[in-house]
Amino acid sequence: MNEMFNQRRKAWYSQNIKYLRYVFNDHFVLFLMILFGAIVVQYVNFLQNHQLNIFGKVILIIFATGLSQVFGRLATFVEPADKVFLLVKELEVRKYLLSCLVRSLFFPALISGIIVLIVAPLLEFSVYLLILWFVLLILVKAGWLGQKLRKMQMNNNLDWSSLIALEQSRKTATLRFFALFTNVKGLKSRSHRRKYLDFLLPKTKRTYEYLFTRGFLRSGDYLGLTLRLLTLAVLTMIFVSSGIVAIILVSVFNYLLIFQLISLREFFDYQLLTRIYPLKKTAKNGGLRAVLFRVMLFVTLIELIVGLIFLRPIWFVAVILLVDFILTKFYVRMRLKNKK
Repeated sequence: MNEMFNQRRKAWYSQNIKYLRYVFNDHFVLFLMILFGAIVVQYVNFLQNHQLNIFGKVILIIFATGLSQVFGRLATFVEPADKVFLLVKELEVRKYLLSCLVRSLFFPALISGIIVLIVAPLLEFSVYLLILWFVLLILVKAGWLGQKLRKMQMNNNLDWSSLIALEQSRKTATLRFFALFTNVKGLKSRSHRRKYLDFLLPKTKRTYEYLFTRGFLRSGDYLGLTLRLLTLAVLTMIFVSSGIVAIILVSVFNYLLIFQLISLREFFDYQLLTRIYPLKKTAKNGGLRAVLFRVMLFVTLIELIVGLIFLRPIWFVAVILLVDFILTKFYVRMRLKNKK
């Protein structure tokens, strides 16, 4: 049984490494290096010109502690079929789950260590206090994951349904991150009616424009992704003091948004009836471009309003408008050029 779970773990890590090649491509690595250098310079300047009081240190500790607990989930690699085939080996599965708890602490420990090292110059604590804080962060994370695991073993029986759902949720969250950069196989999505958004459906006879708009509004993947990336762009313009760094980040978020929304083109391919529509081959790409134009128009208007308030110098707003125009007008056409 342990060999089976080891094979699943290796297959999962191998899949992640394959997707990481698309995430950390040459252009993105170059961008990260520039961004990292800019952040380091700003942080050093901040340390030289600012010093936190007791209240500020308490707030920073609370924020860093909360941030460290966000990363890392219980990785069990349990699959739906195990509910049937491993039921007779439930005692062995419980022992295996304890080892999963220990392995699941490696990544949170790494993130917690990085966070402690980053905020250490601001806190000005001794090395012993920093080590103690790091250990406490790991213990809190271990207790939280352990409590979650304990709830699935109530009354001396494993709650297989919850265990499987937890693992599927963890894998989906990881695949959603990779989906920001490339097409991901095996990523499941759910659609909801969202009746309150029906007024946004276009009253048009262009079939694919209507279908893609409906798919965008009712799919949690596309609508949620748009709102999340737009929120990150807005927060960047508000809280990043360097205008150059802010427009670089906003441009990257908008690029990722366009890159991911292009996959909306295949959203209805599973519907066999769409293959017999008496439509021109160019209608599909034209409908998608119309939808992407509306989405980016909304995103650009929000960024324009926020940028006029918070970005300085003010001409940085024009740069964001130019980038959005290039992405919507030329990049989308380039991506759709060879798709039929």
